[in-house]
Amino acid sequence: MDNLLEKKHDKKSLKLQNKENKKLASHKKKIQKDIAKKTTFQKLKSWWPFSKISGKIIIGYLSAIIIGGFLLSIPGIVNDRESEWNFITGMFTASSAISDTGITILQTNTQYSLFGQILILVMIKIGGIGLLTIKLVILALLNRKISLDDQHVAKSERGTGTVANTVEMIRDAFLFLTFIEIAGTGVLFFGFYLTPLTDTSPVNTSFDVTDSYHNFSRSLWASIFHSVSAVNNAGFDIISNSSLQPYNQGNNRGYVLQVIFMLQWIIGGLGYPTYHDIKRKIKARKEGKKVKFSLFTKLNFVFYTILLVVGPTLVILSEVLTVEKSKIMYRPTETEGVYEKQKTYQWVFDIIFNVTSCRNAGFSTVDINNFTAGSKFVMAIWMFIGAAPSSTAGGIRTTTFAICLIAIISIIRNKHSVEAFKKKVPDETVRRSFAVIFLSFFIVVFSIFVVYLDSNKMLYDRNMNTDDTEYTIIQLIVYVSSAFGTVGFQPFANSEILAMGVVSKIMLVLTMFIGQLGISNTLLAFVKPKNKQNFGYLEEEVTIG
Repeated sequence: MDNLLEKKHDKKSLKLQNKENKKLASHKKKIQKDIAKKTTFQKLKSWWPFSKISGKIIIGYLSAIIIGGFLLSIPGIVNDRESEWNFITGMFTASSAISDTGITILQTNTQYSLFGQILILVMIKIGGIGLLTIKLVILALLNRKISLDDQHVAKSERGTGTVANTVEMIRDAFLFLTFIEIAGTGVLFFGFYLTPLTDTSPVNTSFDVTDSYHNFSRSLWASIFHSVSAVNNAGFDIISNSSLQPYNQGNNRGYVLQVIFMLQWIIGGLGYPTYHDIKRKIKARKEGKKVKFSLFTKLNFVFYTILLVVGPTLVILSEVLTVEKSKIMYRPTETEGVYEKQKTYQWVFDIIFNVTSCRNAGFSTVDINNFTAGSKFVMAIWMFIGAAPSSTAGGIRTTTFAICLIAIISIIRNKHSVEAFKKKVPDETVRRSFAVIFLSFFIVVFSIFVVYLDSNKMLYDRNMNTDDTEYTIIQLIVYVSSAFGTVGFQPFANSEILAMGVVSKIMLVLTMFIGQLGISNTLLAFVKPKNKQNFGYLEEEVTIG
């Protein structure tokens, strides 16, 4: 009897144990699945660019472009109800404004209402400060606590150097650029109020102008809009369908306005770290201390100046040595086929203004199609280079160009390291600089190819149906380079851009987007970070060119 009871008890215990084992096994499997899921998610998270700082910046800008596109598509924002506008047009304009480019499909001064112009101006300012940097600026001005994450994001978007000085640098740059905008507004107001403009070109081409001469409200709004647009290197204007050309006709040359514009966009293109370095230098000098400029500021200043001098010089040579009569040196008159030679200082200043503008600003006083093919090619290269990093401009940036050029000189001189101003540039920085240039070149070439395939019918029809200058591939090179450099020079009329295919417009939006944020914050954001390895494969020589 006792044995039977024991056997029953053992069977019962065995059943309970089996149940427990099954529960444990099931629980173990569940834990393993959760771990596997978590590990997969972590792997995905560590690779997926949108989880990184650059990913946050990409999402922020894409969201802003989409929201801006919807806002600019609302009925009433566009004055001309009969014009062919839609979300693609709105998104294109929003992308151009946020990236501080200035390429437009609709005419800003006539086809957008005042509210539409204000929206565009706000987007220009957002793009100039930095979409995600705005939060840091507001917190810094209110003396509120700023999280380390916000500092890292701002450093990636607009700063350089260490995270520690990012807040001070961005706050100083914001206050300085705001001061330049306010001061510029005051000077430009008198310029617009006192300077008459020309309604038509000498060949009776209408500029479709908004005249601010002796009109207080128009002069005030024009001065505010253009001051912000110039400092932020946006290139948007509310003057005409031909940028600043109405202020550069015959004897009506608004040189004061042009000089103010130049000063503003040059200052805007120097970069946040440069302003911070200058402030530190001035402060140290007052205190009797010695503070050296950073390598960034030195390279930026030197190469910015070199490009500022070399660009106009090359274009002057191209215009002077051209076989055909230069349309920059000789302006057409109202008599068909008759050209009038400009005074030397006039055409030289035209070249200086427009070549300086093609680096980052996008304002023009001469139709870019009037330049020779050689001049346009030089300007396209200058657009591709752009201005300083951490500034309101686009392109590969001056310091990237400088490091690659110095690296090439180092190779020629058989040096084993890249050095500048008695400092060694890290090898990783040199490698990334070459990667940025190569990828940027690939993006521009690919964009030209896509736009050509999608819009060649428009180009063909235009060339067949007009007696104007024939469009060639050089116009597309300039246009796409202008988008990548966030310049805004338009070799095509607004109606011709409107006639381009949807694929072309989306490709140009992406090009502007990449040009503004930079390769490092866009394409290189997709590179999976790897731990540094202390071992490698054996080397083997490969014959190269």
